[in-house]
Amino acid sequence: MTVTAAIYCRLSWAPDGSLENVDRQELDARALAQRNGWRVSENHIYKDNSVSAWQRNRKRRGWDAMLEAIKNNQVNGIIVYHGDRLVRQPWDLELLLRLADERRLQLASVSGVRDLNSPDDRFVLRIEAAQACKASDDTSRRVKHAWERRAEKGLPAGGGRRPFGFEADKVTHRPDEAVLVEEAAERLVAGQTIAGVVAWLNERSTTSMGNRWDPRAMQNVLLAPRVVGLIQRQGQTYEGAWAPIISVELWEEVKALFARNAKLFPYQGRARRYLLTGVAECYNCGSTLSSKPTGGRNRKTSRIYYCRQCKRAGRNTEHLDEYVVTQVLAVLNRPRFKERLAEAANADPKVGKEIAQLERRREAAKKQLEQLVDHPDIDPALIAKSLAAFSAKIDDLRSQQSLSTRHRLLLRAAGMDRAGWDALPLDLRAEVIRALFRVVVLPATWRGPGFDPDSVKLIRVPG
Repeated sequence: MTVTAAIYCRLSWAPDGSLENVDRQELDARALAQRNGWRVSENHIYKDNSVSAWQRNRKRRGWDAMLEAIKNNQVNGIIVYHGDRLVRQPWDLELLLRLADERRLQLASVSGVRDLNSPDDRFVLRIEAAQACKASDDTSRRVKHAWERRAEKGLPAGGGRRPFGFEADKVTHRPDEAVLVEEAAERLVAGQTIAGVVAWLNERSTTSMGNRWDPRAMQNVLLAPRVVGLIQRQGQTYEGAWAPIISVELWEEVKALFARNAKLFPYQGRARRYLLTGVAECYNCGSTLSSKPTGGRNRKTSRIYYCRQCKRAGRNTEHLDEYVVTQVLAVLNRPRFKERLAEAANADPKVGKEIAQLERRREAAKKQLEQLVDHPDIDPALIAKSLAAFSAKIDDLRSQQSLSTRHRLLLRAAGMDRAGWDALPLDLRAEVIRALFRVVVLPATWRGPGFDPDSVKLIRVPG
């Protein structure tokens, strides 16, 4: 029988992305085909570079394509450098043997030739696959153990990409990037939108891989435990051997902000273009107002805020913006307002650190209680009550944290003049307004040019 063979090459790990070793496997396989008198099908050379055959959930495109070619009778032989390049899981071998039962499939490697229809060769292949699987399991266990020992010593995991804010050793700060990490966190908790902070980052840097920032990339950087000098592995938290970039308190506020946004606003949407969209409310139905252009063919086009729902409220954007900003700046510059903010800031506890400590204690208690759950002297209701007490305390602290975030935002804006106000990002200005007032647009009381202050109601937000 003439053998038309596919060549399969796989390299488990290529740290520099090189194909050199895979190409070497192909040359050795071609030489073996020539010695055996097999014909190599040039359309069936399969390479899975840097792809593990041990991980059960890992897709191998070359492997899948080769099996498809065998099913379609395009090849009736396989050449590999070594059997463990082909299979490292027993079920992969069984899949291959099932195909061999349907077609007289032969297997050749530099280390020997196997007839997949021979019971003896099948027996040997099954032993080799079991040994390869055990070797992979042993390697995985040793690697995991090594990473755990490094974490206990406060050392970062080796390999991988350089984290933003750190040098390649993952310990030394990169000062210009660390400053951006800290300011991005402060901007978020001060009220600037995620889209606004992403835009600000893109004006100043790229990611550590040289790409543009997006919300996911920024979130990954800010929520990583490394930015507060921590290592989290297998449910355990360890102190890292490097200085934090931001405080634990600020980190906890950022985490809470992302959690709230994920729940309330699954899609962040486009960057804000108009000051009061989503802020001003309709007097009739309570919906927030949108913005649209207005004007005819022979008139200058302007914009209005209007209610999409009931279409009963509308106001010129320029006039309404100017009126609201004037009122906001007046409040921000009142001496008594600034005094109350300062008093609240002094009385404000640093709840972020306490939240982090409580969460760690809750997880530790949960593990201890899980071990005792079947103990005859332990009441399951007591276990649930203990964990609920931790959760209730954390929820209470998070409500205080939300209050402190509002105060932080207003402290940043207090005493600001018009030039300073105009220099703030638009989304941050909108959040300051939202923190001070509910802007309710009422029916207009007159027609014609100008602005009627009685057509807008500003309701102070308590606190």
